[in-house]
Amino acid sequence: KHTAKQLSDKSVAVVAALAFLGLLTPMLLFGNYHRGNSSSSNLRSALGDLGDGPVPRPKNWKTWGYHGFRDNFRCHGYLSDRAKPLPTMEDWETMLKAYNQVVDPTYKFDPEIPPTQGYRLNEDGAQPYYAKLSPGKGRGLFASRDIQKGEIVHDGNKSDVVFPDGLSWKRYMFALPRTMACDQAEWTFTQKFKEGGPMRVVSSLNIAILMNEGNTVKDVNVQPEDGNGKPSEYSAVFYAMRDIKKDEEILMDYADYDTD
Repeated sequence: KHTAKQLSDKSVAVVAALAFLGLLTPMLLFGNYHRGNSSSSNLRSALGDLGDGPVPRPKNWKTWGYHGFRDNFRCHGYLSDRAKPLPTMEDWETMLKAYNQVVDPTYKFDPEIPPTQGYRLNEDGAQPYYAKLSPGKGRGLFASRDIQKGEIVHDGNKSDVVFPDGLSWKRYMFALPRTMACDQAEWTFTQKFKEGGPMRVVSSLNIAILMNEGNTVKDVNVQPEDGNGKPSEYSAVFYAMRDIKKDEEILMDYADYDTD
């Protein structure tokens, strides 16, 4: 399993290459977009004339690729708004309800940590980051305390949801209000959990999904590693690559999961 993250200007070009053909192309999509509560005029402009309810399924919905969802749900204007507020508890509950209805009726939020705060990382409590708006990037994650090099910052094994197949993800998209579906289109990614294993469709239903990408290699301060301290595209556990100061943004490299 793996975490999830946010789009930057650099990653938009990567997203343009993505196609959803049964399973998403093996390319990471970590979103920083959410339906939020922007002003009514901005929201109407972003939503076009479809409103913000679930989008009816057309006859050819099973054949839609990534761009089919993005285009037919008219996500472009909405996704370009980087001032959207953080998801509320009500928003996360709406996403969970849809996931329970069409994917897994047994999945629940962490019983101790609400999704607006993340999830329980270990016996000490929640993961060492919080969510807020990131200048120029939209929503992002920031260190809630000083983090030492080599420390576990995030564990997707405790945070992510894994879809059985691409079709179940598509059904989930149609079960959501339109802008939440746009968010999930950006947040969803694919990953192999072991070498030679199947590509899996993954997302998250808490703030862990909001991790941004660094604009440069020097900006990146976390990466997925195996148990021996080596970078691994199959791992969902993120370690600090250097000391991270309190309130510094947590940034990954989306290319860590480029398995195309």
